[in-house]
Amino acid sequence: MQNFLRFLLAAAICVAASSAPASGFDAGFSDSLARVRSAVVGISSTASRILTNDFLDDANVRKILGLPDGVLIVQSGAIVTGSGVIIDSEHGYIVTNSHVIADADEIEVTLNDGRVLQAEVVGSDGPTDLAVIKISAPGLVALDWGRSSDLKVGHFVAAVGSPLGLEQTATFGIVSGLGRSGLGIDEYEDYIQTDAALNPGNSGGALVNAAGELLGVVRGVPPPNEGAQGIGFVIPSEFASKIVRALIKDGEIRRGWLGVSVTLSQVGIDATQDLVVDRLSCNSTAERQGVKLGDAVTALNGHAVPTEAAFKNAVSLLAPDAQVVLDILREGRTLRLKLTLADAASVRSAPVHRALDTVTLAFPVSSASRACTPNGPVLLEVPSDSIAYAAGLRAGDYLTSINGEPAVSSPRIQDLLDAADGKVSFDILRAGIAYRIEVP
Repeated sequence: MQNFLRFLLAAAICVAASSAPASGFDAGFSDSLARVRSAVVGISSTASRILTNDFLDDANVRKILGLPDGVLIVQSGAIVTGSGVIIDSEHGYIVTNSHVIADADEIEVTLNDGRVLQAEVVGSDGPTDLAVIKISAPGLVALDWGRSSDLKVGHFVAAVGSPLGLEQTATFGIVSGLGRSGLGIDEYEDYIQTDAALNPGNSGGALVNAAGELLGVVRGVPPPNEGAQGIGFVIPSEFASKIVRALIKDGEIRRGWLGVSVTLSQVGIDATQDLVVDRLSCNSTAERQGVKLGDAVTALNGHAVPTEAAFKNAVSLLAPDAQVVLDILREGRTLRLKLTLADAASVRSAPVHRALDTVTLAFPVSSASRACTPNGPVLLEVPSDSIAYAAGLRAGDYLTSINGEPAVSSPRIQDLLDAADGKVSFDILRAGIAYRIEVP
């Protein structure tokens, strides 16, 4: 009832505001948007791109068209339009989406006052779909980064961009959700969801609050076949700004490699869910320095990491050779591990044959984890209709332990299964990576 009364009060205020001259909140937002619109630009990039789709990938279609294997169709003069936000008026830096300027031969920026300028690429990062370009011009207006971490569902926001080529269009809405991930759009995801209208061309534009602060960079909307209406996604400012600073400094993002991933899983009998290590790359920095399958990660560098995406994104912002501290819970004990990240580009061993000179190989030599030592049975056959297959076990996997105990013999395996109470966890070694698979 209390929430309903608040809704009625808000509705009454809106009705009263619609019948009164623009003032207060309306005027304040209007003044802020005037500055925002001056800082938001339209972007048009021209490139020669490889034309590919499911139709052209079909072997029969290629045969009919007379396209031999390995021959690609190049589309010249392909034009992509989007938006960008000026974040540094002195140096002319503009943040946008990576896909807006990908492989561009020429980039044109259209300012709010109608000026059309050539831009150069400062840096681009495909995994986050963020990029920085640069223009040279007097009288530029820039936006300040806001604090996306202060946002809550229900906060009013505005999106400004160039949808469908309509420059500096502003749309209004609320924050519909936070921390959206697992959508398969980008490698690193932690989106703000908004119902502010977004259309093709909004990509790279601004999401702002009433003060005109940049709360995020518009990523876009779900594919049309999803049938989504009123759903759009934005890259949060506090994540985007770190990527942008690195791109301005180095022109690229060099990510440190930890060699571990986590998943939400029930730990203990209190039914709480923690982030548990479910994949461990053998001979990785994490495995060599003491991380084990089943460890519950409670903090990274002293900060709680509530979701898989939050952990992955936090690690992605760390450079090679960065020092990190993992707080973990293992068998009821709290441990603090100090780790040094590796350079992912350098994680490879010498090829054993010239036929493998382009293949990255990693072999566990002296392992700190039993899960990285194939001392258990290899699974020779896993029927596709079995519970084991549905859980993720595959032929060729080495079964290294059951519920954390070594699976060293058939009698031992039977004993461990008999002793299991409910859920069973299998540690396996597959192609140099240790996994923990849980079966209800």
